[in-house]
Amino acid sequence: MKILGTALAVLSLSMFGAALAPLASADSLNTADSFAVLAGTTVTNVDATIITGDLGVSPGSACTGFVAGTGCTLGAGIVNGTVDLGNAVALQAQKDLSTAYSTESLLPSTGAITGGNLTGLTLGPGVYTVGAATSNLTGMLTLTDHGVAGSIFVFQFSSTLITSPNSLIDVAGLSPSDSVFWVVGSSATLGNNSAFDGNILALTGITFDPGATDLCGRALARNGEVTFAGQDPTSKIENQVDSTDCSGNLAGSNGLNGITVAGTGGGGGTSVPEPGTWQLSLAGALSILCLSALRRHKQNSRSLDFC
Repeated sequence: MKILGTALAVLSLSMFGAALAPLASADSLNTADSFAVLAGTTVTNVDATIITGDLGVSPGSACTGFVAGTGCTLGAGIVNGTVDLGNAVALQAQKDLSTAYSTESLLPSTGAITGGNLTGLTLGPGVYTVGAATSNLTGMLTLTDHGVAGSIFVFQFSSTLITSPNSLIDVAGLSPSDSVFWVVGSSATLGNNSAFDGNILALTGITFDPGATDLCGRALARNGEVTFAGQDPTSKIENQVDSTDCSGNLAGSNGLNGITVAGTGGGGGTSVPEPGTWQLSLAGALSILCLSALRRHKQNSRSLDFC
């Protein structure tokens, strides 16, 4: 029985990555899944902005800066989806967002970015805690699933999420709207022309500076406002959020105007072992120890307390 117990423990460790999927995935958002933008108080748009997916506000109901027919005050913003302001649909989406936020905040960490800066790192699937920093991304972050379908990435921020101008995430081959989650303990700010990807679940608010985009993900704020500053006057890129299934950005480019970003090393973050590596290594080590003990047992007829 002890041998069986150890075998089950080893199997549990090796399956950790797969078990993460139902806890953090697009499906875990439930009704919030259809929303590209969801705010607690108001959605404010200053200039040209394109939202692909639903837009909602609850328990507030204010929305400014979008075209006629959306229920928002008039502006240049476009919503390719349904707009729900202060109604039962938006309220339920906020409830589901709250549940997803709480669940993903409590997932056990498998790696820590102690310096708070993700720049220059290449990370595999897992749950990463990110320390406070003036900017959490000043250049490029690379995410890779190594070809394993259904891989999940969760980043837990104790306070703010901040990106510097022209920063970006290389997610080639992934669909971040399904697999990448940024759980933010206060507010998120994406700097000018930041090319972001994945689902931002913020406790307070989310701000898109001019030209900042999330081309494969969602901007979901529990208690505060989602704000769009609009088009960047130099790059002519407008704010965009697209929650639909999508492929990753091109490496080194924000996917819109070919901006390349230097600084692929030394970002201040620590080297983080991928969760799959240490879990499988530990499982392998336990298996070897048990096999060795079995051989000794056959030779010496000793009890196998370890296994």
